[in-house]
Amino acid sequence: MSLADRNTKTIIGVILELVANGKTEFRTGDVNSVLRERNSPMGTWEVRAEFSKLEQAGQIACDADSGLWHATEALQNAG
Repeated sequence: MSLADRNTKTIIGVILELVANGKTEFRTGDVNSVLRERNSPMGTWEVRAEFSKLEQAGQIACDADSGLWHATEALQNAG
């Protein structure tokens, strides 16, 4: 598995965990906080880049008014 694939899988896992814990909307900082707690930090720009990839794949979406992200059914059903 490539580093890029591993990063994507890690971000998806964190997002699914946030959703499972009742956080329906999230920011890149929420994901970064979880990763830091696990001693696996990523740069904010890396997490944001993964968000863009997941958005293009239809797995997460951003509310333009609030700037908050949410998981789509596609991601929740894939997880």
